[in-house]
Amino acid sequence: MDFTPAAGDGNGRSRLLAFSPRDVLIVAILIFLAAIAGSMSRPSGFLAVFWPANALLAGVLVRERRLRTVPVLVGAALGYVAAALVMGDSLRMAALLTSGNLVGALTFTLLFGALEPDDQALTRPQGVISLVLMACAASAAAGVVGGLAMSELTGASYFEGWSGWFAAELVNYLALLPVILTLPALSRWWPLPRFKRAVLRSVVPPIAATVLAILVSLLVTHPVSIVFPVPALIWCALALPLSATAVLVMIYSGTAMIGMKLGLFDLGLGAELTGDSITVVHLGVGLVALGPMVIASVNAERRRRIEQLERLARHDSLTDALTRSTFMDEGTRLLSRLLEEQAAAAVLVLDADHFKEINDVHGHPSGDRVLVAVAAAIGTAIRQGDLFGRIGGEEFALVLPRVTRREAQAVAERMRKAVANLAVVLESGTLQRITVSIGVAFDAASSSGLAEMVSLADRAMYEAKRAGRDHVVVCDSDGSERPPTQ
Repeated sequence: MDFTPAAGDGNGRSRLLAFSPRDVLIVAILIFLAAIAGSMSRPSGFLAVFWPANALLAGVLVRERRLRTVPVLVGAALGYVAAALVMGDSLRMAALLTSGNLVGALTFTLLFGALEPDDQALTRPQGVISLVLMACAASAAAGVVGGLAMSELTGASYFEGWSGWFAAELVNYLALLPVILTLPALSRWWPLPRFKRAVLRSVVPPIAATVLAILVSLLVTHPVSIVFPVPALIWCALALPLSATAVLVMIYSGTAMIGMKLGLFDLGLGAELTGDSITVVHLGVGLVALGPMVIASVNAERRRRIEQLERLARHDSLTDALTRSTFMDEGTRLLSRLLEEQAAAAVLVLDADHFKEINDVHGHPSGDRVLVAVAAAIGTAIRQGDLFGRIGGEEFALVLPRVTRREAQAVAERMRKAVANLAVVLESGTLQRITVSIGVAFDAASSSGLAEMVSLADRAMYEAKRAGRDHVVVCDSDGSERPPTQ
C-alpha cells in the first residue's frame, strides 16, 4: 500500500509526501461539506443519523490511488476539524472526533484497497462480502477512538459509545460506499447515453416502484413500514445496472435514517430515541441495504459471464476475429441489407504465405504468434462496420460494405503492407517476416451471396499466390479479374 513505503525506499517516501495542491483543496472541501451535512442530522445527543464524510473519504482513496498521500490526509483532517468547529465543538473534541473518523477511513482503505479491481468495483459477489467484512473492521477500529468521544459527550459507558459509533459507521459505509465504488468515471457521463424504448420499459418500472415504496413507508406509521421498499429494491437489483441499484439503496438508507430522526417511523422504540435504539435501527437498515447489493453483484457477475460465453462462441480465441460460422451468418445478413439498398460490397480473403513452413520448422506456438500478429495488423487497416473473421487455419476473410472497387483495393493494399512490415518474434527468439496474399471479390449491387463472394475472393487469392505471393488480385462478381498488385 502507498501509506507504508518500504524501508530505505526513498522513492516510496517521496510518493507518500507528493501532492497536488488542487487535490488537497478538493478533498478538504468535500470532507468539510460532507461533515457539515452529517452534523445537521444529529438528533438529541451526539450521534449523527447520517454521516457521509468517512465513506466518501474511504471510497475516494480506494478509487484514486494517487490521493493516498500524507498531504491529502492532512487536508481531509482539516476539513473534519473545520466542520466540527463550525458546529460548535471544542478544538479538543474536534481533534478527537477527527481522529476517529480518519482511523475508520484509513483502515478501510488499507484493507479494501488491497483487493483485485473487480472486487473493488463490486462486480463479483465476493467483493460485496469483502466490503461488509472490511467495513465492520473499519467501523470497529473507528469506534476505539470514537467511543472515547461518545462517552465524554453523552456520559454513556465506553462500550455503549463504541457500539453506537460502530453501528453508525457501518450503516454509512454499506449505504454510501457501493455508490462511490461503482459510479462510472466522469468521462463516461458525456455525451449522455440514449436509451431505447425497450430499455426504458425495463428500468422505469422498478425505479418507480422503489420511489413509491419509499414514499408509502414514510406515510404509513407502522414498525414494518421501514422495510416496505425491500421487494422493489430486489427488483431493481435484478433489472438495473449495479451502480443504479447502489444509488437507490443509498436513497433508501438515507431516507430511513432521516425519517427516523424526524419521527416518521413508528418503530416501537418509545417516543424518545436512545443511543441503544439508534444503534439497533442503524444495524437493521445496514442489513436491509446489504441484501439488494449482494443480489445486484451476483446479477452483474452472471451478466459478465454470459457476455464472456457469448464472446467466446462468436470470436476466435486466438486472434479475436469472428469465427467462421459467425462470420458467415453476420456477413449473409449484411449482404441482404446491402442488396435492399442496392449498395456495393467487397469480400476479401487473405492467406498467410508459407505458413505451413513456419509451423513445421518453428512449431505451432510460433505459428500462433504469427497468426495473432497478422490479425492485429489487419485490424489496423479495417474500417468501422467491416466484418472480420477467421475462416480457416491461416485464412481470414472480410466483408467491406458500401465501398467502391478502388476503395476495396486500397483497403487490401493497406492490409498487405501492414503485414509485410511485421517482424514477429518467434518462440525461439528469432524474427520472422510474414506476407499475405489477398483476393478481393467486388459486387457493385451486392446481388451475389456471401458463399459465392467468398469463393470468388478465394480464387483471386490463389491467383495472387501464383503471381508470386504478397500480392492483391481483384475479381468482379462477373468473374473478370484485375492484374495482381504489389
